[in-house]
Amino acid sequence: MPEKRSAGSTSATALVVANMVGTGVFISLGYQLVDFHAAPPILLLWIVGGLIALCGAYSYAEVAKALPRSGGEYHFLGTLYHPSLGFMAGLLSAVIGFAAPTTVTALALGGYLQRSFPAVPVGVTATAVILLGAASHALSARTSARVQVAATALKLSLIGAFLIAVIILPAHGDIRWQPAIADFHETFRPAFASALLFVFYAYSGWNAAVYGLEEWHEPERTVKRALVGGTVLVLILYVALNAAFLRAAPVDALRGVPEIADVAARYLFGPAAARWTSALLAVGLFSSVSALLWAGPRVLGTMGRDVRALRWFAPSHGVPIRALAFQTALALGFVWFGQLDTLVNYTQTGLTLCSALTVAGVFILKKRGLGRRLHPLPPVVFLTMTAFVIVQSLIQPSSRMAALAGLATAVCCALLWFPLHPKSR
Repeated sequence: MPEKRSAGSTSATALVVANMVGTGVFISLGYQLVDFHAAPPILLLWIVGGLIALCGAYSYAEVAKALPRSGGEYHFLGTLYHPSLGFMAGLLSAVIGFAAPTTVTALALGGYLQRSFPAVPVGVTATAVILLGAASHALSARTSARVQVAATALKLSLIGAFLIAVIILPAHGDIRWQPAIADFHETFRPAFASALLFVFYAYSGWNAAVYGLEEWHEPERTVKRALVGGTVLVLILYVALNAAFLRAAPVDALRGVPEIADVAARYLFGPAAARWTSALLAVGLFSSVSALLWAGPRVLGTMGRDVRALRWFAPSHGVPIRALAFQTALALGFVWFGQLDTLVNYTQTGLTLCSALTVAGVFILKKRGLGRRLHPLPPVVFLTMTAFVIVQSLIQPSSRMAALAGLATAVCCALLWFPLHPKSR
């Protein structure tokens, strides 16, 4: 049985923040500046993305209150719709939704560290970070909570120090800040929709606290505070960070560059100091790797308690050790042998679909008399924007094949449930 009620709102919120504040916010701005040439539409992108994530957080909190069990979408969809849909969500998230982002974040950490110490190979750093994160979570749920809180506090401290430095030190940014009528028209361009897809990716992880529901103290209240509070905090951080990047460095230096934090640091502190800034940023990214290694095994662990064929992953004490070992091995395999861009892109459609089905479950719960009187606006907004994202990915030639492959993968995962004959609870 899980090690129940071992952590509270602080740990759960730290998990949510650490899952969200990963690589997305540190790579997106350079590409957004290719299509947008003023600060207002760029900041609006991050505000809109945060509000949509907040709508999802409110809806997930409602579902979690009615169905308080670990496993996330695996448990939610299996209970609300059919066990095959829950199995689909669990398999997608456990194998790809957590393992691949773990590797992406670890490689990004290695990339920033290599800017400070060129002799250190990116792959070696990523491997060491994944193993360190797995080891810290293998001891107990309480130890996991402490590691996560400490790592997230370090990351937020580094971000806070950077924001203060941008305010105090001379700025080199040359972008236009005054709103104009042209900015309003930008929101209706296809480029705005495309950029919003990347912002959604940066906000992914707002639902992290639902994967270990049984391990939280007062889970219904804790999860709501973590989902909503964590998302609001990250929304503020994202808007402030992007404004800081735009103020710190000129547009031409940032445009098209993925390592925008390094560019901003070089203009703020000079090349020598920027070297250590990149190293500190790399250390801060450890909390994201740690958060993914905490949440992912909880899905496989819950599936192992239900599905006979996956019984090996069921936790015997508190921590799902074998599920953690599996995700660690998978992430390490992606580091050295995976084609991550293709892998992540084609699975995003299926994972987005799982989130949409979970949010739609709010209305199912109300019909069953299990949901409280949540205003329908948050789930409606989230479902509308999710449909927009999926349709856009199917329409655009650059993402059409990946989106179709993602939907096909989701269907195959659902069908796989039937021959496996899950054990009835």
